[in-house]
Amino acid sequence: MKEPSVGQIRATFPQHSRFRSTVKGCGLFVLTFAFYLTFCWLGLMTDRWPVKIALGLLIGLSYSILFVIGHDACHDSLTPAGWLNAVLARIAFLPSLHPYATWELGHNQLHHGWTNLRGMDYVYPPFSKAEFDALPWHRRWRERFYRTVFGVGFFYLIEVWWNHLIVPRPAEWAKLAKGIYYFDLGLVVLFAASETGLLLYLDRAASPGHQAFDVFALLLLPFLFWNWISAYVTVQHHTHPNVAWFSTREEWNYFNGQVRGTVHVKLPRPIELLFHNILEHTAHHADPKIPLYNLPECQSNLEKRFAGDVTIQNGSVFKFSTNLNVCQLYDYEQHRWLKFDGTPTTDRLFPRSGTEKA
Repeated sequence: MKEPSVGQIRATFPQHSRFRSTVKGCGLFVLTFAFYLTFCWLGLMTDRWPVKIALGLLIGLSYSILFVIGHDACHDSLTPAGWLNAVLARIAFLPSLHPYATWELGHNQLHHGWTNLRGMDYVYPPFSKAEFDALPWHRRWRERFYRTVFGVGFFYLIEVWWNHLIVPRPAEWAKLAKGIYYFDLGLVVLFAASETGLLLYLDRAASPGHQAFDVFALLLLPFLFWNWISAYVTVQHHTHPNVAWFSTREEWNYFNGQVRGTVHVKLPRPIELLFHNILEHTAHHADPKIPLYNLPECQSNLEKRFAGDVTIQNGSVFKFSTNLNVCQLYDYEQHRWLKFDGTPTTDRLFPRSGTEKA
């Protein structure tokens, strides 16, 4: 059966779903940024270390929620004004120390342009058995650690944030506008230096003698927690026993990457609202221009039209751990997931017949 085209997929979404609102977009940004500032202020005001730790985790959570707003703005879908989206995205990315230019290239152009195509999409591509066996022992150890519930956060920190967003690879460097990259990296460095300096300055009056602990609890811990949250959510979006990865452009296509290759992770509705509907992720991949506040209706339509092709999973830690145990390496010739020892853990995932509903 011929797979649906981009136009056929996007035709499942009502036209009003692409309407972007300046009021909604700016309102969500201001509300989320206010939560971030409030948690930072409360962290400075308390002297109780358990409360500081708890607030540090809440600050990291606010990084994540603010980043979702920036993510939408970077797609130019938060508000109708392109210049405003660019400004809001850059501000929203600062607490999590993400340069706008490298994120736009890696996420918008590579990840969304070539979802689940190895060599183009660098977000969590699995090694083949031969590639894994050829790695030095320490890199094999790291890969085993990365494919654990705790380790995914370090994968994001090292392999995504540092190895691509802060220090772009040569192929990415060639595609970047150098002036904009240096400007955005400079903003990140300036923000990091300023927030550290401001924390130390305010600490002298609010919490004398606690500067080192506060740097850990209110800066380092939130950043590490943010990396874990980001990985916990995004790994599940494209790593699943039903989801195929590809090594050639001849096999890959839009439908296999954006619809079959993108998982709808379900969490309790209050948590989904907290993350501004970004977990309605298949619809977001099918059309990134749909604002986050319009995604639920589009996801529902997509799941009705392509019921057999959209993977839906419970976002529990247990389910996540189970999937990571199944999805360790990938056989790109037979299109099935493997354990690290080469044992197949799934049936062949591609090619398969479509189950589109009329």
